[in-house]
Amino acid sequence: MNDRQAETIEDRRDYALDALTTAYANGHIVLEDYEFRASALQKARSFADIDAQTLDLPRSVFSAPPPPLSSSKNTRRQNLQPPAQSAPRGTYAVESRSGSPEFSLCIMGDRKLAGDWLNADQATSLTLMGSTTLDLRDTALPPGRLKIDALAIMGELKIIVPPGLPVKMTAFPFMGEANVHRSVERRIVRGRPYLEVSGIALMGSIVVKAQDPEA
Repeated sequence: MNDRQAETIEDRRDYALDALTTAYANGHIVLEDYEFRASALQKARSFADIDAQTLDLPRSVFSAPPPPLSSSKNTRRQNLQPPAQSAPRGTYAVESRSGSPEFSLCIMGDRKLAGDWLNADQATSLTLMGSTTLDLRDTALPPGRLKIDALAIMGELKIIVPPGLPVKMTAFPFMGEANVHRSVERRIVRGRPYLEVSGIALMGSIVVKAQDPEA
């Protein structure tokens, strides 16, 4: 494949990704479908493979013809970023911190961490037959990933996030629950803060919401 052909395929890929992003922002496809198709676009090596990801989309999402070959690399990189309305930036504070990771322990009780309590880009929570609430709305968040490792054994962990903060849930429920509420943003945007929750809910629950569940 020569340089000219490679650039043509790259331009077509960017054009297709723009159409996908518009389709997602307008409600034509769901988030999971958007992520699957966008991943397929990045792996595509032919026009047919690229076009296959947009054939069923309404024509209204194609706002312009594919960009010319003279498009600069910087322009193509900008086209890869989704529009702001599809992943709103939150109103939370962002600050790098190098303190010790917070460790929260709750045994047959009720504990809540609120205010400016984060010291690092990771935290650990252990709840045994009790209830723990981690409120992230008034604390400064790290500029990238915030990792919370959680273990809820016959107890519950509630994590409250500020509106617009994306959340990735990788915790495993065993006879329990590990869920992210529909009020929480799911799409992670490169270069912006996001929360990843890992761990185990053993006959207990780990739930993330964008508002206080008791409010």
